Amino acid sequence: MKKWLFSLLGLAACFSGCKNINNTPDLPKSPIVIVYENDAHCAVDGYARLVALREEQRQITPYVSTVSCGDFIQGDLVGIASQGECIVDIMNHVGYDVITFGNHEFDYGIKQLFHLMDKMNASVVSANFRDVRTNKSVFPSYKIISYGDTDVAFIGFTTTTTPVNTSPNNYRDEEGNVIYDFSKVGFHEYAQSQIDAARAEGADFVIALSHLGDADNDDHLTSMSLIANTKGLDAVLDGHSHSLIPCRMVPNCEGDSILLTSTGQRFQNIGLLTIDTEGKISCSLNKPQAIDEATKVLVEGIKKNVVEPGAKVIATSDVRLVAEDFFGNRPVRQQEMPIGNLCADAFRQVLNTDVAMINGGGIRGNLRRGEVTFNQLLSIFPFRNIACTATLTGQQLADALECSVKSLPGSSGSFLQVSGLRFEVNTSIPSPAIFDENNIFTHVGDGPRRVSNIYIKEKGSDNYRPIDPERIYTLASFNYLIKELGGEGCLRYATLQEDNLGKDVNILAAYIEQNLKGHIGQPYEQAEGRITIK
Repeated sequence: MKKWLFSLLGLAACFSGCKNINNTPDLPKSPIVIVYENDAHCAVDGYARLVALREEQRQITPYVSTVSCGDFIQGDLVGIASQGECIVDIMNHVGYDVITFGNHEFDYGIKQLFHLMDKMNASVVSANFRDVRTNKSVFPSYKIISYGDTDVAFIGFTTTTTPVNTSPNNYRDEEGNVIYDFSKVGFHEYAQSQIDAARAEGADFVIALSHLGDADNDDHLTSMSLIANTKGLDAVLDGHSHSLIPCRMVPNCEGDSILLTSTGQRFQNIGLLTIDTEGKISCSLNKPQAIDEATKVLVEGIKKNVVEPGAKVIATSDVRLVAEDFFGNRPVRQQEMPIGNLCADAFRQVLNTDVAMINGGGIRGNLRRGEVTFNQLLSIFPFRNIACTATLTGQQLADALECSVKSLPGSSGSFLQVSGLRFEVNTSIPSPAIFDENNIFTHVGDGPRRVSNIYIKEKGSDNYRPIDPERIYTLASFNYLIKELGGEGCLRYATLQEDNLGKDVNILAAYIEQNLKGHIGQPYEQAEGRITIK
């Protein structure tokens, strides 16, 4: 009897996430087409192509919607200079129906995010961006759109690593208490509850707008794990990893194949997801050539207003400096790079400190050979981080470096580019750095260290001396790293001395114009040997 009862309960649970438990879904009388993109990163010229492709689809079927999987307000000048305002203006003109957040939507702070979303005409969905005080999602988890008699739910998910990728203090109150999180604990269970809620409300199909990514590294919850640990989703439109996924079938927790797709980045492709009149789901990635003229005119006008003030040439460069390569990799997050040396040197020299440390995740754009404009420097430092100085002991500096290199040979935004010091890293030694439940550095544990042979450069000379664990050194950096536990808290034990010393881009511009006399030359042609990785 018990076995029979448990089998019956199990069967009931099995069907709890399936579409319309007691009947078949209402099928569309015409195909439903979802135009989707992810990780546009302010590549604003792509919007005119998206509109043109969507209008072509509207000639075929009346059921067409436009959605975004996040990371649209940051990544280039139009977004950076306006803190996302101009991007939202463009998206409102385009006519998005539903959007979810990427981690970079939080780069300008929670207050600005709320302002931008008030301005956004599209429905905003985010199941796992949670107010800890109420234990509820800050925005609706999903939006149901009716296409004739067929109801489709769009449910949003954002990477749970967002507080580490941006300032952790964004998500705390004045007393330091966490008030917002991304539901990392119990993520799959909560995701299932929201999928079930959409089904219970009558959704015939449930499509996830996901900014989780498919790259499985560290403690990162992925789109693959979302599918594998839930039931009731019909498709996942994904972002965050910048992966090119035309169509991948991934088994869910019941073994059913769920469609996963992603367009790459920066309008590399524009996706079309189709639900046909038999309920079959398919997708394609497209490179449309047609342009919507009205959107093009709007974008060109915005670009002109934003770009012209910073177009003045302030220097020349003999070298090309790379933060991100052709394939979308960011070596500045895992090895010494000339562009990292330039940025760190700027902070050390302009602020006159012993050393400087800049996290690789804060260095975004490349610098080409030839004329250098302020706008190009802004693309390198898009976050408008504030410069500051601090002090720390030699031991605290050594501990910060252990935190910095904990992911090597993998990539991490907390990897520190340095000036005024050099050191070696042995990646065959497991990292001794210890982190708390929020992935914030606490201390270095017992056992062998990865970092050794740390030397500090003497001011005014090219000589290096071994680090003195007891000595107090002066440090230049972002206040984001020191005050706000950014970069996984690697610099949390530095003591702030002077704050609000200017924006990062202004420090870089001053160094190039004054210290380098407007000329970036041979010293930055290659890595200097500050960080030796074995």
